[in-house]
Amino acid sequence: MRVRIRHPQGSITLTNLQAEYTIAQLREAIAQAIHITTPQSIRVSGGYPPKGFTDDSATLQACGLRDGDTLNVTLTETTNVPSPAPVAQTTTTTTTLPFDPQTMEAVQMRGGILRVRHDIQVANELRKVIAACIGENPAIYSDVMLGQERGKYMEWIQKSSAWGGAIELSIFSQHFGIEIDSIDVQTGRIDKFGEGAYAERVLILYSGIHYDAVGLAPTIDSPPDFDQTRFPVGDDALLPAAQKLAEILRKKHKYTDVATFTLKCQQCQKGLKGEKDAQAHASATGHTHFVEYE
Repeated sequence: MRVRIRHPQGSITLTNLQAEYTIAQLREAIAQAIHITTPQSIRVSGGYPPKGFTDDSATLQACGLRDGDTLNVTLTETTNVPSPAPVAQTTTTTTTLPFDPQTMEAVQMRGGILRVRHDIQVANELRKVIAACIGENPAIYSDVMLGQERGKYMEWIQKSSAWGGAIELSIFSQHFGIEIDSIDVQTGRIDKFGEGAYAERVLILYSGIHYDAVGLAPTIDSPPDFDQTRFPVGDDALLPAAQKLAEILRKKHKYTDVATFTLKCQQCQKGLKGEKDAQAHASATGHTHFVEYE
C-alpha cells in the first residue's frame, strides 16, 4: 500500500504499508520516516473533512484507508522535524513554482503555503450529514430554531442552491469532532464553532455566499490532496496567516456584499436586493428559499 504523508516540514510517501497494519504501526512507520523518536506524539488524520485516527489497534483497512490516499500528520508536542534525508526511499522530491505574494492569493508561512481550496465534490455528502443530524435531534433542532418546519428545512438544505450558516457549521463541528474557525472575507470577523472543546481545528473563509476550505500546501503548485487541513488549536501562527489571506482576497474584492447583492425568491420569484431585503421578505411571507442572480 502506497500512502502519502503530509507533515509539518513537507511531504513523504510510504510505499511498503500493509492493509493489516494497525494505526500504531502506521505511526511508527511515520516516525521513522520523518526522524521522530516518539511515535505517540504523532497524530494522524485523513479524509474530508478530515477525521483523526485515534484507535491504535484498528487496522488501516478497517479505517477505510486505501492505496494512494493522503494523510495529514500533526505533532502533539513541540518537536523540530528535520527534513527527510534525500537518499531515503520514502522521500519524494518536488519542483515548485516561485512564490509571488503580489499575484498569488496565498500566504507563505513556515511549513508551506496557506491558500483557499474550492471543493464542491463533497458538498452533497455534507448536506446529507446536516439533514441526518437535524432528523435525529428534534429536541435540539426544532421548528423554532430552524425558522421553519423541520422536514422542509431538511429537504431544502440538501439542494445545491441552499445556503449554510451557523447552524450547519455547529453541526459539522460536533459531527467531525473539530473546532471550525470561519473568517469573513469582507469584514475580517472570526466566528468559532466548538471553541475549547477540541484539540484540532479547520479553517474556512466566508465570501458572503460561499464557504471555502483553507489548506496548507507544501508548495504553491502542489495538488490539493497534499494539503494539510487539520491543525492544532495551539498553533499561534495559523490564524493570523489566515486573516492575512482573507485580507488579500478582500483587497481584490473576492467577496459578495450581502447588503447590495441581488436575489430571487424561489418560492414566489420576487426580486430582492441585499440580505436585509431578503430578511424582510422572509418575515412577511415565510419564504426562505433564495438564490443569487445578476
